[in-house]
Amino acid sequence: MINRRNFLKFVPIIFSLSIVGHAPWGQWQVYRQRHMLFLSTIEDKPSYPFSKILVEMFEKYLPEASPRPARAKDFMRVHSLLISDQMPVAVLSKEIAHSLIQGKGKFKAYSPVEMKLLYDFGDMVLIARPKMPNNHAWRIVDAIIRSNNFKTFNYESDLYFDLHQGALGALKGDPMPIE
Repeated sequence: MINRRNFLKFVPIIFSLSIVGHAPWGQWQVYRQRHMLFLSTIEDKPSYPFSKILVEMFEKYLPEASPRPARAKDFMRVHSLLISDQMPVAVLSKEIAHSLIQGKGKFKAYSPVEMKLLYDFGDMVLIARPKMPNNHAWRIVDAIIRSNNFKTFNYESDLYFDLHQGALGALKGDPMPIE
């Protein structure tokens, strides 16, 4: 038989443990807020190695962003993370990014995702959700320009995507917007 007095002594402990226990999703949200994560995907083979190159560059030119590469397992997960605003920035091949934005090609089974161009590297692009603050986009593009690691693209004639306003300001040499 269970001794009532001993059992009642353990009830507050059991109750407090159930309150303290939590799912890990909250910690992922905190991690995503503390680090600038560059989303790529296994299915877009060049995207992850390129995201690591960007992270290395940002560690030197924008260290306060605490950059990290992040890799989704497939296109469905990329779509889900971006459309739900869980990830604000993605590094993808230009054609894959175009498919994502148009809801065609690799993303024909999903709805289009509104994204803005931060930087065009040629075959690869850095895109962001439109609600990214202009000063954040400006700082990202400014760091890319200051690194001198990448050729500056002609944003006036070579636009394949809608350009983020903060990125446009950095490309024009405007001062950082205050928000």
